[in-house]
Amino acid sequence: MKNKSLIVLCIVLIFSSCQQHQKSENVEPTVVNELINWNDEVIYHVMQRSFYDSNGDRHGDLNGFVEKLDYLKELGVTTILFTPLYESGFYHNYFPTNYENIDQEYGTKEDYINFVKAVHKKGLKFLMDMETQYAQSGNIWFDDSYKNPDSEYSDFIYYSDSLNHYPEQIFMPSKSPLHDFTAWPGDKHHIVFLDLNNETVKQWMTDFYTYWVDPNKDGNFNDGVDGFRIDHIMDDLDYKGLFTNMYQDFWKPIFKECKAINPNIFVLGEQSNWNEYGEKMVSLSGADAAFSFPLRFAIAGEEGTHDMYIDPTSNGVKMDPNRIHKVVKESMSKFTDSTFTVNFLENHDTARWASVVNNNEGQKRVAAVLNILLPGVPSIYYGQELGLTGQTSEWGSDANHIPVREAFPWTADKTTLGNALWYKDTGEWWEQSFWNTEAINTLNLEAQKKDKNSLWHHYKALISIRTQNRAFQQGTYEPFFVDQENIIAFKRQFENEVRYVIINTSEELISLNKDGHYKLEEIVYGQNATIDSDKIVLKGYGMLIAKSVL
Repeated sequence: MKNKSLIVLCIVLIFSSCQQHQKSENVEPTVVNELINWNDEVIYHVMQRSFYDSNGDRHGDLNGFVEKLDYLKELGVTTILFTPLYESGFYHNYFPTNYENIDQEYGTKEDYINFVKAVHKKGLKFLMDMETQYAQSGNIWFDDSYKNPDSEYSDFIYYSDSLNHYPEQIFMPSKSPLHDFTAWPGDKHHIVFLDLNNETVKQWMTDFYTYWVDPNKDGNFNDGVDGFRIDHIMDDLDYKGLFTNMYQDFWKPIFKECKAINPNIFVLGEQSNWNEYGEKMVSLSGADAAFSFPLRFAIAGEEGTHDMYIDPTSNGVKMDPNRIHKVVKESMSKFTDSTFTVNFLENHDTARWASVVNNNEGQKRVAAVLNILLPGVPSIYYGQELGLTGQTSEWGSDANHIPVREAFPWTADKTTLGNALWYKDTGEWWEQSFWNTEAINTLNLEAQKKDKNSLWHHYKALISIRTQNRAFQQGTYEPFFVDQENIIAFKRQFENEVRYVIINTSEELISLNKDGHYKLEEIVYGQNATIDSDKIVLKGYGMLIAKSVL
């Protein structure tokens, strides 16, 4: 250890900065009687800067989010997943300058606590996004220790030399000169590794994570997170060979301590290799879930890529039903009743699904059914329910991803209070924004709620169906019509509840002979589909959800 006295200092810093209090005599501890089955949840993934602005500065904030909790209840989602909240020089708040502080554009620590309490009062859950492997210039741990080996913070940054001239940097070889990363709207920052092998850092991180589980240590979790999303989780961090066996040596003790406080804490890891299912990460680290990237790639009919978008001249994607069935079955075999896979179509790093399918309305609706009704925990990225468009570009900074992180359009009017247009008039990303096209007139929530045939109503109906039918939450999975081209069909069963989903993935009409083995007795939901005693007829991208009783 470079500074043995640092342990005492860290303990003092943790208790003072996190403002942890003695247990209140007036508050009864929360008793956890039953573990949550996360297959019953529907996640709403939000970049909060882009959601709702409560104070007119064009940045979405915590108080604004509280104002819109009823919207999430109306849509039917149950769990909120944010991007990071801590201070950072980057608009997306990854790579912190101060782990402990809330970004002031989102609000204060008091605003945060009030937000979490409001979420729980509405019967919702909250997941906090964490990327605690790095720091950036502006973080006192780096600023004070760089070229200063006597710094009290030297233990926190990994230096490959004794004089602290060479911090290990993300994306850079060891002993490289400091590299400037450009952040929107043009600031330069360095991004360096924390020394995750250092016991002082490990203890600091354990205390940091457990703080958010029960901030005032009163045993009542109404002010605590319900779980974490761990960004970019790896066993050998960035394949540098410097931080190895991370799942068990670094992450597992942290997750264990959090669950010792609240056994219902949910840990969702974003596996760094998007082509993997993530079951190894879950089993070795003690995390509860991984993202189903293989399913996302299968639905899009493509191999795993970071940006995940297609030729803009095409007419959508070519879905392979058998590939989708194969991935679902493999996923179900890798995750047990106590571990989970999270299904998604888009997130803050990927192209918007509407852009992936080039605004093919049928494929937007078909994919929504798969996202919500296949086995796994569905995650919906904010605005996906409206069909927002956007794909990444190459502008030489983290503005590259602004097109997939645009402001949620509550109305078509840019001047409406609440529309969080923090990037307005700042560059090409704004000039090509859907906000500046005629599409905004139909993409906005106000318009879609008035149109009973809108994509928003489609999502709302599907979420309601999932919520009201246990078969879609915890049921078995059995494909059928597997030899029929362009048909995705599956049966889901929970106890005596049986549900069927049949989807035409093409634009051509398909007529199916009804198999007597599958007793489709009543249509629960359908679009462009009919059923009688002998035939099932699906027009282009037609779908039906049916039920029978054993």
